[in-house]
Amino acid sequence: MALFGKGQKQQAPKPTPGRAQQDANEALPVVGRQAFCRICGKYMTFSRCWLRPRQMVRCPECGQVFGDVGEVYAKFQPACPQCKAPLESPGFEYGLCDGCGSKYELVAGAKPGLVPNREQRAAMDKLGRVWRNE
Repeated sequence: MALFGKGQKQQAPKPTPGRAQQDANEALPVVGRQAFCRICGKYMTFSRCWLRPRQMVRCPECGQVFGDVGEVYAKFQPACPQCKAPLESPGFEYGLCDGCGSKYELVAGAKPGLVPNREQRAAMDKLGRVWRNE
């Protein structure tokens, strides 16, 4: 009989050994906000925001799995050893600008810090800056 929660109970799935490593790159969604976007040059809505609870064990751009995560995160600004993509730090909130799609590190009471993607890193290497002067 399945009325009012009475009946057969389903068992929770057993955790698999590889699941812990998959969860390490997951982030917790947080409420969106408005912040200043350097690329757009004005205050924009950041509707897609998340909190990084743990250190990343895999690069989001090239997919390389880090052998020693502590060594990668020992630097001031952690980056992938293979493709030099900046990694998200644990305990910080991040968000994507709804206007241009740039990723920012959002810290309460401070200006958002740009986390450059591949194109923006190439522009920084070539021009010395990322923002547009249009």
